[in-house]
Amino acid sequence: MSKENDSEYLDMRICSVEAISDVWSIIVEDGWVFWVAKEWGVEPHSGDIARFYCKGVGFPIRGLDINGRECYYRTPEEEADRHTQWVTDNEIKNKAEFEQNRASLDAQYDALPAVFKRRIDKFRANNQDFRWEYESYEMFVCIEAIKIADALKTSDAIREWSKKDFEEQGRFVPELYEGHSYNTFDAACRLAMLYLENPEGVVKQYGALAPLVGSKEYGCIS
Repeated sequence: MSKENDSEYLDMRICSVEAISDVWSIIVEDGWVFWVAKEWGVEPHSGDIARFYCKGVGFPIRGLDINGRECYYRTPEEEADRHTQWVTDNEIKNKAEFEQNRASLDAQYDALPAVFKRRIDKFRANNQDFRWEYESYEMFVCIEAIKIADALKTSDAIREWSKKDFEEQGRFVPELYEGHSYNTFDAACRLAMLYLENPEGVVKQYGALAPLVGSKEYGCIS
């Protein structure tokens, strides 16, 4: 497919432009935020038309024109090849990082309470790639859940505490990690409450990343 025959695109008017270091941050009419690298040599302005080459909202953007001037472009085949290479490179990197961290993960596993060990065991049994793909993420959430449960003691206390701002949360759980995402914090709070209310629920609760990658992919089910 040539670019001239490519019909997979969305045209959107740029509403605002902000220069940030070596990129422009643009916001288009439906609220999308996108980075335009200055090295592409095309400066965007409010009111310009941005053409995004993609199947639609939620799909990878494989090309961008600003008022007909090309920033970059890949055909669907080139984008597929690029994604395949990214998956391969990412797998190699993640496996190498896992091997570097294996001893630390093993030590963290050994220190877990029994129900959390059984939780990790479930994912390992259901997904042969769980250890190098997801275990460091899941282990982090489990450890944070235990910190929260040990400090606050009751589910009601955790529910109230979770609504406070971070500075106040840190007063009650001093060892809480400062860089939580919404997902890790929410998952840790849920596990902490289960640990206090219904320990068997810790084993049954879906994985911390399952809402994003799927329960079967993560290892929640065999």
